Amino acid sequence: MKIRLLGFVLASGFAISSMPNQVSAQTAGGARAQAPRLKLTIPSFDDAGTIPLQFSCYADGGNVQSPPMSWDFVPEETESFVLMLTGPENHRRRSHTVAFFWGRWNIPADTRQLAPGQPTGLDLPDGSRNMESDDGIFGYDPPCAPPGAGPIHYQFKLYALDRMLPLSSNASRDAVLQAMDGHILRASVYYGVLERSPQQ
Repeated sequence: MKIRLLGFVLASGFAISSMPNQVSAQTAGGARAQAPRLKLTIPSFDDAGTIPLQFSCYADGGNVQSPPMSWDFVPEETESFVLMLTGPENHRRRSHTVAFFWGRWNIPADTRQLAPGQPTGLDLPDGSRNMESDDGIFGYDPPCAPPGAGPIHYQFKLYALDRMLPLSSNASRDAVLQAMDGHILRASVYYGVLERSPQQ
């Protein structure tokens, strides 16, 4: 009887002593490394930094241009990109919809950068299309923080999709957003800030 009891105690002790190692192995296995996430970069200013005036409505001589941008760590399944510029602090017409400055969709999957001064118009040479901004512009509609309003934040957001969007060339923002639903692989956000004092 004593021999059986001793054997049970030794076996139980072995099982208990091995549990931390098993838990550690399971924990290590659960924290598996992931591939880097899609990353949008705008080299002309830091993320959450000040937007240079040349990319705003205050550009010298009205010579406004979109900023250069690039992105990395694109998912392998990517078939197209969508790019949007919004003003999350600007709620026009007192609605929940934020101000919309620029939208471009069906950007080819092999694209990794956009040069400064992107063209306006509905259909673009690379096959992508511009959406209409709140001001009726098909292309880059520059941020325009009112003097004295304080720092206003603007959001550049890039989406990687698993398909090209089968929409008409003049598709609205709402139509594009609806078509994107269920097809977003990754997204990356980059912020810019614009402020003008009353004296400027």
